[in-house]
Amino acid sequence: MNRVAAWYAVTVVTIVIVLFCALYQVGSCADAVRGDGESVCTSGPAVGVPALWSIVVVGASVVAVAIWQIIRNTRRTHR
Repeated sequence: MNRVAAWYAVTVVTIVIVLFCALYQVGSCADAVRGDGESVCTSGPAVGVPALWSIVVVGASVVAVAIWQIIRNTRRTHR
C-alpha cells in the first residue's frame, strides 16, 4: 500500500507542477510614440509555448505511468 500512496503523490505533484507552468503568465507592452499609433501588448506562459508543450507531454507521460503503477500495485495487493 505504501507504493500506491507514493504513486498517488507523484501524480499529484506532477499535476501541480504542470498546472503552475501553464497558468503562470507573463506580459509585456511596447508603447507607441505619442500620436504615432497604438501600444501593443502580449502575454503568454512564462516558460514559453514550446517549453510548455514539452512540460505537458512529459507530465502526461509521468501521470500515465503513475496511474498504471497504481492499478498494478492495487491489483497485486488484492490477489
